[in-house]
Amino acid sequence: MSDNLPDGLPSNLMESNPLVSIVIPTFNRKRFLCEAIESCLAQTYQNCEVIVIDDGSTDGTGDHLIAEYGDRIRYIRQENQGPAIARNRGIGEARGEYIHFLDADDQLVAQKVETCLRLFLQHSDIDVLHSYYQFVAGDGWTHIETSPFPSFSDDIFCQLLRLTGNHILISSTMIRTAVLREIGGFEHDPEFRSAEDWDLFLRLASKHKFYGLNERLVYRRIHDDMLSDDRLQGALGRLKTVENARHYGWERCMSAEEFDRKLAARHHVVAVNWWRVGSRERAGYHFQRAADLDPRQARQRRLLAWFSRFLPHQSMDWTIAIAQGLRSLTGRKRRG
Repeated sequence: MSDNLPDGLPSNLMESNPLVSIVIPTFNRKRFLCEAIESCLAQTYQNCEVIVIDDGSTDGTGDHLIAEYGDRIRYIRQENQGPAIARNRGIGEARGEYIHFLDADDQLVAQKVETCLRLFLQHSDIDVLHSYYQFVAGDGWTHIETSPFPSFSDDIFCQLLRLTGNHILISSTMIRTAVLREIGGFEHDPEFRSAEDWDLFLRLASKHKFYGLNERLVYRRIHDDMLSDDRLQGALGRLKTVENARHYGWERCMSAEEFDRKLAARHHVVAVNWWRVGSRERAGYHFQRAADLDPRQARQRRLLAWFSRFLPHQSMDWTIAIAQGLRSLTGRKRRG
């Protein structure tokens, strides 16, 4: 019997000792990466391979990892193509029966893999596991207040689609490798650099069962250089995810009108963010798309489209206030 196996595993699987592949994409995260790797190597379940996909780092990541870890990890370098394609490379390289994703600035609690593996081996109908997590400061250890656990279990496709963004931490997920390969992994688009995980979870949830584990088994580091802080990229990624959802079976969740309103809201947020960075033409285009998709708010959004083409983004706040005032006035007239 392997010493790597946690106590209490089902007897018919005691000899299988399944390999777990931990995939870490990284881009210029050398200052955090070793702590992420060390948390993987310190897992109580030891039959894990750690695969680091270096997405074109320029901070000396490769030399540092080779010198520090040698063959204790698998280090693979590629040209910069974004986190989705880096994770896909990891999926393709993985030799394990299960894949656990981990971002380079996060860390796993020592029991994370063991806890997930127990559940997988005891419940063959579960294909995706995610857990709660603890926000920590830039030092990686100081706890920061963390909101209540959003549990997503069983058939969660409609639940995920109705959200305005992704609520499952990619670093908390462990997924059957065969299932990831069946759906083709993340979308292979180098421009898809935010919300790509929400898109993946929607595609997984359209066919497979999730389970949410209410245990804090990941440290989610909050620091001043997070990809998720890029508001424009985030808005573009969420728009792309909702657009993609047209192909995932949204019809079982909502009416066509409701879906169009959801898509209009995504265009609206993209327009606001393009306006903030001074791209007036793009802002106007997305305000107009939002107006076309949602007739209820078409007048206000067409006004915003006109303003965004001719006024600087500094005027956005009072412009939006005017639009909201018009909407309120229209509402009162209808009630009257």
